[in-house]
Amino acid sequence: MKVNFSCDRQDFDNDFKDILRAFYPYIELSDDGDELFLELLQIEEKVFDCLIKHNNSKVLRRFMLENKFLADRDSGYYDTKFNAQLKRHAKVALYDYLSSLLNVRLPYGSLTGIRPTKLYHETLNKGLDADKYFLNTLKVSPDKLQLIKSICRNQVKWYNPDEREVDVFVNIPICVSRCSYCSFISAELHRIKKFVPSYCDILCAELERTKEIIDKMGMKVSTVYVGGGTPTSIDDENFDRILKAAKFDCNEFTVEAGRPDTITKQKLDIMAKYGVTRISVNPQTFNQKTLDIIGRSHSVQEIFDVYEMAGKYDFDINMDLIAMLPQESLEDFKYSVDSAISLAPDNITVHTLALKKGSSLKVGGYDNSSFELANAMVDYARNALENSGYLPYYMYKQKYMSGNLENVGYCKDGKECIYNIHIMEEVSSIIANGAGGISKRIFDGNRLERLANPKGLDVYLQRRDKMLEDKTNFFV
Repeated sequence: MKVNFSCDRQDFDNDFKDILRAFYPYIELSDDGDELFLELLQIEEKVFDCLIKHNNSKVLRRFMLENKFLADRDSGYYDTKFNAQLKRHAKVALYDYLSSLLNVRLPYGSLTGIRPTKLYHETLNKGLDADKYFLNTLKVSPDKLQLIKSICRNQVKWYNPDEREVDVFVNIPICVSRCSYCSFISAELHRIKKFVPSYCDILCAELERTKEIIDKMGMKVSTVYVGGGTPTSIDDENFDRILKAAKFDCNEFTVEAGRPDTITKQKLDIMAKYGVTRISVNPQTFNQKTLDIIGRSHSVQEIFDVYEMAGKYDFDINMDLIAMLPQESLEDFKYSVDSAISLAPDNITVHTLALKKGSSLKVGGYDNSSFELANAMVDYARNALENSGYLPYYMYKQKYMSGNLENVGYCKDGKECIYNIHIMEEVSSIIANGAGGISKRIFDGNRLERLANPKGLDVYLQRRDKMLEDKTNFFV
């Protein structure tokens, strides 16, 4: 069904549209679709109506406010953020209408945010009945509520870091080739190879500024995470320079090595030299036909070979898998999950394919919309991993994700990636370095501000001095 949506609150427009996007492919936003209009009406000081007009029909939902708190009488949930809860009630009303109209229940109900576990933690911290709120108000399914609760329990140890702790992110947005599902800003190495030394120069200078900020502010580094892109795509000399500059006295040092065709003994030696504690060897799939379709220029055998080589070092190893890749059946995905489990890495992260603008799959019209297949894949992975001793420990959601599902990181007991918990739950300040990096600073335990570095490599190279000045002013 094509829907032309509008509302009377421009500041809420994108949030309401997120509800419609969550129903894809049952609903597609379109300028020439059915007219759907949402209006918020204040009836009395404490009473609001959410009026939904769809073609010739009207649906009304009434909810009640109090002087200082917006109340959801069914769940007992109160929040001082007036607009946030006003928006939440309207989103639930819109979800209820669409769910009834289409006879479709979404696994996360009206919850469209990327951090379901953060909301669950926050609800609990207010002394409220989080289970009742998620089930009765947000309309989250019992199965997904149990997953959220399991993750929150498993990350408690790392949920309340010392206020002086900070995480450091280092971005190397370069890959040897672009996978067909990728929408990141990452540049292909063969196109920008001549700029790599200059990029490394500025990135190392930015890391030196980061160290100065940390010393001046009396901060302690908890984790370092080198991501991308594929950091191991670049040459050994510049890779060595960056890791040397990114070395801190910290609990966890992760390099998202990623693609097996970029991981060599030399790269592993460099990572070991600088005290890296955790790496990724990401298959995405163990089916050769799929690797070829999505543009991964390596073989399945290389995955096994590189994993065996990396296993000789003292690294915790993560492996990524993606559900709903092109032309994969449930049996194909089961094979990938079983293959990863047989290798027994410390972490296995199960992503659900999200079709983003800019990816060649999206441009080519690939359909990732089978709710039934997506659910079957994700459910199989969860059951197989938990039965093999892996614990779910972090989660995030994205728009245009198959089945409106989620990405979940699983780990062996005691092998959580602390950085993943900190960034998803937003409980720790992050100093980000490199093109596209976004720093986050937490004030007084709850207020969060962001500072974004230039996204593109070209702009990043041009704005060195301004970027370093902005970073200093933001943190000092």
